[in-house]
Amino acid sequence: MAPGQTPAPPQPVGYAPPQTPLQGYPAQGHPAQGYPAQGYPVGTYPAAVPPRGLLPWALGLLILVPFPFVGGLASGIAMAVSGGSSRRFGGVAGENARAAANWGLTYLLVSTVLLISHFVILFSLTADSPSSGFYPIGIPITIYFALSLFHVVLVIMGMVKASSGKVMRVPFAIPYLRA
Repeated sequence: MAPGQTPAPPQPVGYAPPQTPLQGYPAQGHPAQGYPAQGYPVGTYPAAVPPRGLLPWALGLLILVPFPFVGGLASGIAMAVSGGSSRRFGGVAGENARAAANWGLTYLLVSTVLLISHFVILFSLTADSPSSGFYPIGIPITIYFALSLFHVVLVIMGMVKASSGKVMRVPFAIPYLRA
């Protein structure tokens, strides 16, 4: 050993030095080198599910936000915006997005008209004297609550159909967006 050199570390028992020197880096995933294969194993992960248009229907559940009337308006707006942007996927996703957007806009329009008419009737009929009963002033708000309950049922049906890959059609929704 020359002066200034350090001795080589002792080799562990059972170690055999390589027979031929390697040039550069070993190939990735080469079984002879003892390295694992790169990437995911074949066949162990499910294929990606194509988009089905579930999000626009699921946003209809924003009606359950616990602020009076805000949840219903937010639900209709969110369904319309998400449905309009999800139409680009095409196929089942595009059809579900279009149906959800049309229903969201229809619900938004009808619920807004019912709420405005409720407050117009409330202030016009009670301007001179207080009202003694709930009806006729409460007719628009009763229809609004019935419509909101129907909206929740329709949204859940749309979510179930969209998650199974089927198209949810709402025949009485105003067709704002066409195919």
